[in-house]
Amino acid sequence: MPEYLVLMKLNPGKIVDTLSDIRKLDEKPVAGVDLCYSINIFGSWDVGMWINAENSSEVLEFVQKKVKNLNGVTDVYTVPTFPHGNSIKTGKNLEKAPLET
Repeated sequence: MPEYLVLMKLNPGKIVDTLSDIRKLDEKPVAGVDLCYSINIFGSWDVGMWINAENSSEVLEFVQKKVKNLNGVTDVYTVPTFPHGNSIKTGKNLEKAPLET
């Protein structure tokens, strides 16, 4: 399943509330999208989310209906990626067996 990185810039006055709302998102926030995890980022972007989705239209729906509607999100940038790590993420905090190298 393709992976996507969703980068977000947050309103500095609402960071704590927005991070709380991000952490409350469901593992499957919209049909066809699995939220793997969110990460704090230091630099130009404030937060990132790794998601899995079968196709880009599901990602677009997630970004438009969920991410952009979070109070405090000021900018969103979505990057399609491909896995090359040692394990496959299948949902929030779930892993399959390590990949053979």
